[in-house]
Amino acid sequence: MNIIYCHHAQRNRGAAPSQDDDITYLGEQDAKIFAEMLKIEQEVKISKIYTSPFFRCKKTADIINKHINVPIVEDERLNEFHKPTKNETWVDVHKRIRSILYEIVCNHDENDSVICVTSGTILACFASLAYKLEPTNDTPFIAPPSCAPILFQITKDNFKQ
Repeated sequence: MNIIYCHHAQRNRGAAPSQDDDITYLGEQDAKIFAEMLKIEQEVKISKIYTSPFFRCKKTADIINKHINVPIVEDERLNEFHKPTKNETWVDVHKRIRSILYEIVCNHDENDSVICVTSGTILACFASLAYKLEPTNDTPFIAPPSCAPILFQITKDNFKQ
């Protein structure tokens, strides 16, 4: 199935990042452009949007959804890396992301497409799963641009080790 990773829209900068960060006007425009691209692309029909409960992610998902009108599911497993507060290792993060992606794959048809709106630190988890790489604590941070759609084709086979 197609899982489209979407980094949340550009967040307001200033203080340290928090769950309540809003997005900028430019971020709102990026989310609208992303949604318009989805409407134009006839071969990718989105059936659902999954999002982190962080405000910037939910707002990005809501803007996109104004153009495609599908169910939105919030899931804490899509939250960013929590090392400072929850002492998560990268392996823990990979396991958390793999658990939701496995659930998504199991609950959708192989021809379905969904969007996952999350944070930048999570992209490495999507990529390692897509390429069937073992999770390690050496996972690099991959910095995706705001609202950059990255399509991953993931099936149950990606979870077999």
